[in-house]
Amino acid sequence: MKAYKILLTACIFLFIFLCFFHYFSQRPLWGDEKFVLDNIRDRSFKQLFGVLKDSQAFPRVYLGIVQSFSKVFQYHVLSLRFLPFLCMLSAFFIWKRVYRQVLDSRWLALLTLSSLSSIYYFSYYAAELKPYSMDVLVVAIFCLYFVYQKKLDSKGLSKKFIVATLLLPITLFFSYASFLVFWIVIYNFLFVVKRSQKILYLLMIYSALCFLFGISTYWIDLRHGYSTPGLISYWNDYFVCTDSAYCFFKSFGEGLRKLATWWFGNVDFLKRSASFVIPFFTISLFVYGFKSFKSNSCRLFSLDSVGLAIFLELLVLGILKKYPFTGERVTLFFAPFVFYFIIKGISSLKKIKILYRFFVVSYLGLILGCGLNSILTYLKLYN
Repeated sequence: MKAYKILLTACIFLFIFLCFFHYFSQRPLWGDEKFVLDNIRDRSFKQLFGVLKDSQAFPRVYLGIVQSFSKVFQYHVLSLRFLPFLCMLSAFFIWKRVYRQVLDSRWLALLTLSSLSSIYYFSYYAAELKPYSMDVLVVAIFCLYFVYQKKLDSKGLSKKFIVATLLLPITLFFSYASFLVFWIVIYNFLFVVKRSQKILYLLMIYSALCFLFGISTYWIDLRHGYSTPGLISYWNDYFVCTDSAYCFFKSFGEGLRKLATWWFGNVDFLKRSASFVIPFFTISLFVYGFKSFKSNSCRLFSLDSVGLAIFLELLVLGILKKYPFTGERVTLFFAPFVFYFIIKGISSLKKIKILYRFFVVSYLGLILGCGLNSILTYLKLYN
């Protein structure tokens, strides 16, 4: 117990340290961040709800809040990155709670959380003027909600649960990733709606809010993004190719590889070193995903089935060329699922002790290397 608490504290401290270390480096804005700043500084709040300059994609309500907040501080770099910073820290602690709820072993939960605390891109996008940390936060909130939604089988509606349900649709204004998960709430409710009139009313109100907010988001935001040729062409190589069977499987395989390994570092060595996790991620994704879907009577409660559902959504949207499939920053919200599936895959080898210990040690070495890489990378910013 004492060793677990010490390691958990160290894990939490490492993530907070990396986030603060990067955030207070105050590295200069670069590329897309400068373009986002140009939109914030040169446009009024009302004008943000139109086509953004320089082919930028950013949830407009969230962008408007960033504008209002940073304007008070004369658009200082710390104020521009403060909300993304806050979002990532909040997301980390929500994922911590989710992992502890869904994993049988606290040690496995700790190992999964250690992945989030060590990898470069989680702490990096905690101090980046982009919406990716908000995506991570929103998906974490939904996943925690699903844990409690499952308990409707044994418990009735509480006031807190009702309030949480009615607040979820607001996330559609703040994160594009919310569109990938908001419907799961409705889907799960359909299995229990006959049990209580209160659940029926809650479902109707939630659905109406999602429809209203979804249409509003499309009108003030999404339609402008899809009408921006530069934005679509930029992501063209990140979609799934449908020109031929060979092209499809090549792009699909590349996307699968990136979804499994891209998060581990900003250097090719770490990404190549993480190649051994690809089978664990892929097999666990499909085996545990479909198994959970079946065992929960086709409902989507667990990270296994929710992760599989999101993966299939990304694949379909990638084929339709509506959302990038190949896992990079725009799919950062999927990284917590990747680590979860990797750990579950490794833990499935427990009966073969030699292999289990080998891969646990290998994975520990990988995330320790990731943590060291993160520290050294941010240290260079202070030179």
